[in-house]
Amino acid sequence: MKIVYAATEEQMDKIAELVRHMFTEVFPDYFTDEEITAFQRDRVLALPDDPTEQIGTLKAGYQMIASLQTIISILETEENKRDEHYAGLFEFNKFTLEQFGLHFPFSFSHFQKKHTDTFSMFKKAANRLLV
Repeated sequence: MKIVYAATEEQMDKIAELVRHMFTEVFPDYFTDEEITAFQRDRVLALPDDPTEQIGTLKAGYQMIASLQTIISILETEENKRDEHYAGLFEFNKFTLEQFGLHFPFSFSHFQKKHTDTFSMFKKAANRLLV
């Protein structure tokens, strides 16, 4: 008999937070608003809606969190984009996400050139205006 621990609600929340970070901080630097909207429509990085199909095990939850954090770290550090070691690391973590059912249809080359438009409806506001 083998005992398997289910992923926790906190893990699900952390994964959702990392996915939001990808859509609000990373994707707007590389893609247009129209492309990002298409990603949402195509369910890129979307978790299953059915709670019974959620992540599964505790280990799977940690692996997904680690993969998302690694990809974000690679993409947010400019020096990493010139090193082939990071391309391999990116692809490994992309494969890990796809193994657990997260659709991530990008290669490392998609993130080599930043998008020139600095305004995006997906970016977080730099400040809040209290009215």
